[in-house]
Amino acid sequence: MTQGARRLLGPAWILSHLGVLVLLVATINLGFWQLRRLDERRHHNDRVETQARWDPVPVATAVGAVHPSGDLWYRPVVAAGTFDPAREVQVANRPREGVPGVEVVTLLTLADPSGTAVAVNRGFIPLAVRANADPMSWAPPPGPVEVVGLAMAGRSGGHVSGDEVDRIDLDLLTERWGLGLLPAYVQAAPDGTDSWPLPLPTPDLGEGPHLSYAVQWFIFTLIGLVGYPLVLARVARDDRLVA
Repeated sequence: MTQGARRLLGPAWILSHLGVLVLLVATINLGFWQLRRLDERRHHNDRVETQARWDPVPVATAVGAVHPSGDLWYRPVVAAGTFDPAREVQVANRPREGVPGVEVVTLLTLADPSGTAVAVNRGFIPLAVRANADPMSWAPPPGPVEVVGLAMAGRSGGHVSGDEVDRIDLDLLTERWGLGLLPAYVQAAPDGTDSWPLPLPTPDLGEGPHLSYAVQWFIFTLIGLVGYPLVLARVARDDRLVA
């Protein structure tokens, strides 16, 4: 065994070999993790695209028929009833195309079944409009209405400050408004008007950066697989020259 080979089997280099091995295993796993996330995103997009072609059904019917897999979410629904402007919150820190703003969530008392209610995300208001415009400009319409949109899942762990919340937490809204809500909210669909609040766009069906991230992690792995042996070979060669 040459002096260079013996050096590469010394304690310091063994730790180096183990460290590189751990990094290679980590980068490989991170690459495959990103591929799994890409597959999940594609599956999600396929489901949204399929459900988008369904005819809207009453939101109470959709919620009652929800499957444990969560296939309700993003399903087209219709909610007929009357808005309650006294039960309304604004979801803070919701920019749109770089414009800071809020989203307006209002309680809708359903006409059928009687005594039920659902939260409706009516859309976006820029902070500049909220600060300077008449609040009546984004007040919900009076009387019976029919809201067409998507059934969406709420997020737990919300916080409230005045009339603002940081997320649509249906349990939090139930407590705040003092009545039970359906376990889903409605994201109102664009209706072709440009009045406030502006309805939110349809869900983003892009694949995100997962594929590019996976490629980056695999490139790092390749660099380690090729580069580290070259470093070892150079160390061994330099030791032979010194000897």
